[in-house]
Amino acid sequence: MQVLEVQQAVVRLSELWLKPQLASHVQPNLFPLGRSAMFRTASTAVILALHFWAGDASNSAAHRSGKPHILFIMVDEMDGRILDDETPQFKPPMPHLRQLMKRGTYFSNAYSNSPLCVPARTSMLAGRYNSDIKVWDNFIGIANVNGDNSNLDKRCVDAFSRSECREFAAEQKINGTFIDVLADHGYEITLWGKVHAGAGLDRFSHKISNDPFTGTGPVRESAKAWSRLSGVVSKRQDPTLWMQRPNDVPMPAEGFYDYPTAEECAKLIRQGIFKKATPQFLYCSFSVPHPPYQTNGTYWNAVGSLGKHAVPRLVPRDKLHPADAYAAKAKQFWHMDECDAKDIEHFRRVYFSMCVESDKLVGNILSAFYNSGVKNAYVMFVSDHGEHNLENRQWQKSSMKEASARIPLIIAGPGMPKGQRINGLTSLHDVYPTLLDMAGAKSRVPQAKLAGESVLPMARGHERKRNYVVSEYHDSYSRTGAFMIRQGHLKLILHAPLYHGGKPWPPQLFDVKEDPWELTDLASKKPGEVQRLENMLRKEFDVEAVDKYKKDYDRRMFLTYVYRRYSGPAGCHKTMDIAFPGFDEEDAKSIEQWIGKPCCKVAEGRKNRKAKYHSLQCPSRKMAKSK
Repeated sequence: MQVLEVQQAVVRLSELWLKPQLASHVQPNLFPLGRSAMFRTASTAVILALHFWAGDASNSAAHRSGKPHILFIMVDEMDGRILDDETPQFKPPMPHLRQLMKRGTYFSNAYSNSPLCVPARTSMLAGRYNSDIKVWDNFIGIANVNGDNSNLDKRCVDAFSRSECREFAAEQKINGTFIDVLADHGYEITLWGKVHAGAGLDRFSHKISNDPFTGTGPVRESAKAWSRLSGVVSKRQDPTLWMQRPNDVPMPAEGFYDYPTAEECAKLIRQGIFKKATPQFLYCSFSVPHPPYQTNGTYWNAVGSLGKHAVPRLVPRDKLHPADAYAAKAKQFWHMDECDAKDIEHFRRVYFSMCVESDKLVGNILSAFYNSGVKNAYVMFVSDHGEHNLENRQWQKSSMKEASARIPLIIAGPGMPKGQRINGLTSLHDVYPTLLDMAGAKSRVPQAKLAGESVLPMARGHERKRNYVVSEYHDSYSRTGAFMIRQGHLKLILHAPLYHGGKPWPPQLFDVKEDPWELTDLASKKPGEVQRLENMLRKEFDVEAVDKYKKDYDRRMFLTYVYRRYSGPAGCHKTMDIAFPGFDEEDAKSIEQWIGKPCCKVAEGRKNRKAKYHSLQCPSRKMAKSK
């Protein structure tokens, strides 16, 4: 029986036995005046003892509401393997998170739902697949507020327009987030740090970074993301400059209120936020170890030399799968093999140092929490996705490889066994139902559309209903839709056809226990397993339909927000050179073939005129030849 259930039983028993006597100012009969009196005496003693025990177990005023507090801590871009001692990944010193693992339950095989910031966070918040809610990239988050399409996220309206955001909301059909559901069930919501999802969540706090509506501002990124099907990549493939990351920055975690988040969340806890009668949901989210890649001497020295982990093991370039080759080129790391080993180690050590910094920031909050003595509260720690850190000739995330897709997941609190490791598969999809399970709240998402399931039963020894997890990705560095399923030790990555009705790239199959670095693709050797896992994956996703929808979306967004509003035909070449340095005539032909419209350089003599690029036409063929 859980603590809450015992306390509720004690209260009910008290009402049935003690309340009538106390109400009439009659002292309970505690003297042995017969068997019935002896029974009453024993009952009274048990009730009083249980009252004492229950009060001690609670020590929180919120226990009177019957709902536990929830402390939700999130980081960005943390490779889940750095906490998993059963993987060969390098283990930077992470004392605070390892202490949390001892205080709670560690889910060692957790995966991102979609390895990119906004898609991962919106899917987590909404409890549904990205292909279901139509949030695909870092440019458009959840457009409505609390599931109401007439109430639009202000940042969306500022970046686009009210009519456009109304169209986004109608397309997404999102009926709120788990934060909205918790608020409906009496939780007081406090948000600090990086949210990056939209949904009008600013209304719960003014101390968050919540802008997934970048509009056409960062044209370099949007043009690159939406034109992925064209296959264009940068001609500049020397990553040496990227590897020279600073290691002397006084306060490296500079973005998204990281330091104020650690300070203010800890302060709220010390001031007694979890001793209020109203159940609390405190969200504390950090950007670090997300780029910019930078650190200082404290964290750098804590990591030390990487030894055998200095340079990752790589598949030879001539044996790379087409998806991995494209990703390496798109990220401008194709020539990483020619880089100095010291530069590679330097870059990797900076990232691991950033993980140490995130551990310290999280530790500030955890120290305040455990020093406060609050017991009736859950702590959940998670990341949105991982980081390649130069594995697979890649940096950042955006693929289904373990470095990018694996995440940490730790839960401590009522009913969570201390120091337990659960090897069963879990996912960021499971956050929505798990938080609602903690709160005893009913999901707004129908069971048929709920992407995950609560992991609390797993901590009590029950098997997961679905013994597999899935993920999907549809954005930058992936030329076509990528879908992943893992069951047991086998992981299948399925690639949609480049063009609808065409032949897809071959699937990839890995045994992540025997081959943790994913150097050996088993797909050709185990076609039966490939087919079996693909059949399971296709029950979750209509692969071709989802991929076609997203590629149509890409073309529409590119034409609307890059080509028509920014570049036009005459400025197309210049704009694409910003997205893909070294963009040339062959690349222009690829873009023209993809969008069915001209992509050229602005005519000489017209560059300095006041006319915007998007209002200019390409030079005539005759003029072009004369040049």
